[in-house]
Amino acid sequence: MEWVLIVQVAVAAVLGAALGLERELSAQPAGLRTHMLVCIGSALFTLAGAEVVGTDPTRVAAQVVTGIGFLGGGAILREGTTVRGLTTAASLWVAAAIGLSVGLRLWFVAVGATVLGLTVLSLLKYFEREVLPRRRLLEVVLTLEPDAPLDQVEQEANLILRRARVSRVSYNDTGQSLVLTCQPQNGTPLASLGERLRRLKGVQGVEVSR
Repeated sequence: MEWVLIVQVAVAAVLGAALGLERELSAQPAGLRTHMLVCIGSALFTLAGAEVVGTDPTRVAAQVVTGIGFLGGGAILREGTTVRGLTTAASLWVAAAIGLSVGLRLWFVAVGATVLGLTVLSLLKYFEREVLPRRRLLEVVLTLEPDAPLDQVEQEANLILRRARVSRVSYNDTGQSLVLTCQPQNGTPLASLGERLRRLKGVQGVEVSR
């Protein structure tokens, strides 16, 4: 029977690697190794709850779900007005569920969930980027000359950007900075937006980030 347990752990590692590889190729902080370890750990905890006499595998599974929440929270980062890492945190949560399924020998469910998860992460990402409206906010930081008219720069930037609003204005010894948040226009490359903003009078530098 021990070889069956080893096979279960190995299957969990392979399925976790499938999800982790997609996150690795997307340059996310939680990638191949993290998803493999999450899947292996979830499977091991479930096996411990199922194989040891007097334990309840459902209670062990509940604790795994609770624990993965802390790991997923560490993958979420806030950068200015945007939040990054939500999809990676969700993929870690799914990896834990897949590991639990493997531990309970729900092979079809585990493999099917992995395929579905890869479909969501890869194919739907393309659909979201190319077909759906781009609802994510951009943060645009304009570095201005010391005597640049803020009102005029803001007005001209609004003609280039979509639904732009000023979130912060800062001053220093070398000049001033104007931070805008906006919605990107569909089909407009970020490099093109940056170049158009750079040509505005009084603008010394442009930084665009999601």
